[in-house]
Amino acid sequence: MRVVIIGNSVAAVNAIEAVREKDKISTITVISDENYRPYSHPLLPNLVVGDVSRSEERFYYRRADFYEKNKVNTVLGKKVVRILPKNKQVELDNAQKVEYDKLLIACGGSPIKPPMEGLELEGVHTLTNIKAADSLKKDLKNIKKCVVIGGGLIGSKTAEKLAKKGLSVTLVELMRRVLYPVLDDTGADYIHRELKALGVRLILNDSVEEIFGDKRVKGVRLKSGKQIESDGVVVAVGVAPNTSLAREAGLDVDRGVVVNDFMQTSDENIFAAGDVAQAYDLVVGQKRPIPILPLAARQGRVAGLNMVGLDVKYKGGFPTNSITIGKVSFISMGIVDSDELEVLKIKKEGEYRKFLIDKDNRLKGAILVGNIEKAGMFNWMIQNRFDVSWIKDTFLNSDFGWKYFDKAFRVLRLDRKIK
Repeated sequence: MRVVIIGNSVAAVNAIEAVREKDKISTITVISDENYRPYSHPLLPNLVVGDVSRSEERFYYRRADFYEKNKVNTVLGKKVVRILPKNKQVELDNAQKVEYDKLLIACGGSPIKPPMEGLELEGVHTLTNIKAADSLKKDLKNIKKCVVIGGGLIGSKTAEKLAKKGLSVTLVELMRRVLYPVLDDTGADYIHRELKALGVRLILNDSVEEIFGDKRVKGVRLKSGKQIESDGVVVAVGVAPNTSLAREAGLDVDRGVVVNDFMQTSDENIFAAGDVAQAYDLVVGQKRPIPILPLAARQGRVAGLNMVGLDVKYKGGFPTNSITIGKVSFISMGIVDSDELEVLKIKKEGEYRKFLIDKDNRLKGAILVGNIEKAGMFNWMIQNRFDVSWIKDTFLNSDFGWKYFDKAFRVLRLDRKIK
């Protein structure tokens, strides 16, 4: 059998490993427009400022012998321009055609380009791949004042890293807080303080309408009318799933490539996984793209197993995000803000915890700022739709942990409420 994978990141890697667990004979071909082995996208801001280099193993998702070890044929630096489902072929940008029996679309997302003038000016950058990171790193010598557009994970981390590098940084965010879908107002305040302590100027509830300059950027104009001088701009307003290949091939596409519980598209021989796929979010109860690494890994594995004939269901996932800004680390998961859920929360110096619970006593979301040690326990509760009625009152205790969990389990076992 011929397995072809479009893409070379987390979903692709886990699909390869899953295929090889069950099938040592079939050919696997990976096609990617990037000419690198799988690497860590969250470390791109670190790469820009020199905190990590491409010679370090920690920058990469798998070791240099990954392809050879798994007997993978690589076609790197080439772009797939067309999928031909009737012929079971993909066509590359050099007109070469590669045949497949099973195809995995794992080509991720592309940076969203906001509707504004000046994106083509020198000094305007994105930060979604190595090429973009190298471009920004090379340009740092020309940048003293930088505007970062977008206060998401990449935007906030980039602002932090550039400020630590000595640049004058302004972060512009459309919403009332940075990390808007990831944290609530209270959690975001911790990050605001850290960014400001590093010298980052925060402009919230505003947006960039124009990047101006001659050949090179000279500044930005905001919707509010403010004008900010800048000789560098980083656009970090998010990514959109790369659905064009699937759409042009006639596959079902919504916000992402539509897949069933087996990560299979509307064509039984074509699968999709990772940031490009629209898979089940078990917290909100609907399918949508969730562009995070753990789910890409899980989806890639499910797709790989099913491509070689197994019958494995993807049980769904939910957003889980983690980052450190300055001296503050946080993890959030699931729903982080809601007027319709029971909310338990506690705030103290350097620490904030919040839990959101539905009427059936299922944990639907959590925020941990400062002390994030128990994050795995809460993640497990959400994933398994665990009944927290008998333990939720201890969530805010400073010493909450397995000792509470184990004691409650023993009581429930004695009451025959669980087996």
